Amino acid sequence: MKHIRDPIYSEFIELDDLALKVVSHPYFQRMRRISHLGLAHYVYPGATHTRFSHMVGAHHLATKFLNTFKRKGYEIPRSTYDAVRLAALLHDIGHTSLSHALEFTILPFRHETMGEAVLKLKLRDVLGDYLTDTILDIFAGKGEPFAKELVESQMDVDRLDYLRRDAYYCGVDYGLVDVERIIQTSELYELPQGRTLVIVEKGMFAVESYIIARYLMYWSVYYHKTNLGFQALLFSLFKRVRTLHREGGIWMPEPLRRLMEAKTPEEAVEPLYWVDDPLIFYTIQTWSRSEDPILSDLATRLLNRIRLKAVEIVGNFLDVYRDLADICEALGFDPDFYIVERTPKDVAYSPYDPHSDEHIKVLKDGKLKELSSVMPTDTLKSLSREVMRKYLFVPAECWERYMASKRL
Repeated sequence: MKHIRDPIYSEFIELDDLALKVVSHPYFQRMRRISHLGLAHYVYPGATHTRFSHMVGAHHLATKFLNTFKRKGYEIPRSTYDAVRLAALLHDIGHTSLSHALEFTILPFRHETMGEAVLKLKLRDVLGDYLTDTILDIFAGKGEPFAKELVESQMDVDRLDYLRRDAYYCGVDYGLVDVERIIQTSELYELPQGRTLVIVEKGMFAVESYIIARYLMYWSVYYHKTNLGFQALLFSLFKRVRTLHREGGIWMPEPLRRLMEAKTPEEAVEPLYWVDDPLIFYTIQTWSRSEDPILSDLATRLLNRIRLKAVEIVGNFLDVYRDLADICEALGFDPDFYIVERTPKDVAYSPYDPHSDEHIKVLKDGKLKELSSVMPTDTLKSLSREVMRKYLFVPAECWERYMASKRL
């Protein structure tokens, strides 16, 4: 048994021998070199925490949920107990460098798909066949519903940890969720398909607060326009890299080349290990000295925090885009790489769907109710509407020329 201090939680995080074997594996240690929030430290300088700490935190919360259920008298088989905790521990093992900032940019696979491949090819020897297959079944939604709900749902240990963790390291208060209250008011409720996770009525305000916190964190941190702008710059950089790579005219480290050329998740597992944040930033530094002017400029902008101008579009998008494209070309900026569109959107809470059991369930008067239907206000019903904004990211001088043309 090992004990870890974490600034997010007042108690020690405990790792038993099995979890410690997983954490000690090179593919898990790699997560120390993966930024949890990608390039968000360009906006919030403290946001330099890693996937490693978040994954260990998710494991900690999953263990607390399961131990609470056991204290309340629910029978949790040892195999289920271990599988749920380790599924929480390993839920992000497939992330590549800079986490979501590079997802679908250097690999065409979701990190969940890559994680399953890593489990099968690299961690089976540590976990054994039975436990590996049970964890994969949890990810696939097989078995008792509560197992998948704890790991991946509208209120899972992943979200409960990252909201608090990201708020702490970004220095904002929006994500201060009362996790303890949520855990202590959680129960298991028997359904025909197995036990499901529910909240008793006295815990529903803690859950409402969690959903509001999620909404605020998305629009103040994850979808902050400057954060999105640097992600757009990174996207353009790798778009240029792919163009030059197809033409055979770019240097890159061998693991990155192999990763970008991988046709299947299994083929990507070996090079994935080597493609971490230090490798990516070293590569970007090298590209900043490239003879290709577009690649060199984009890399230099990213290294030196020379951001693209964020323009929120509320009118005719195509007219603005066409005018900006003409101006960019006139100023020597290729629109294919210097105009990036981003449309962040989010639904803070998806309420009852008659074809789904994924809503948050409240146990009230012995019956299951959908959360927003038992709240005394319509706050959650309002948060069930999709919020969307549309941005264009362009060089500042292009936008200035565009605005000057409109004043003439």
